[in-house]
Amino acid sequence: MQRRVGAPITEAAAQRNTIVRVYEDRVELIGGWMGERVEKILHRDIADVRIQGLVNCTLQISSSSGRLYRLSRMALPDARAVKEAIERQKQKAGLYEP
Repeated sequence: MQRRVGAPITEAAAQRNTIVRVYEDRVELIGGWMGERVEKILHRDIADVRIQGLVNCTLQISSSSGRLYRLSRMALPDARAVKEAIERQKQKAGLYEP
């Protein structure tokens, strides 16, 4: 299956109408009722990605500038898919050592 240029690798929903999309070079956090808030985080700026919980998970993305993004009430498979996609893209770019 070929992926369109600019299409997200994976995406998931979190609490308060927040959508997380992982692209080849960045992560976008889209929030608000009509998606009016878009925050972009480049993969090179992501320091750590963690998952807490089993049922209503919290995905934590830490940036190298010290900012912490907490995306709560995610399904575990969605949180795992986002975490794995971020780690895979960082590994492709040579920015991640397990």
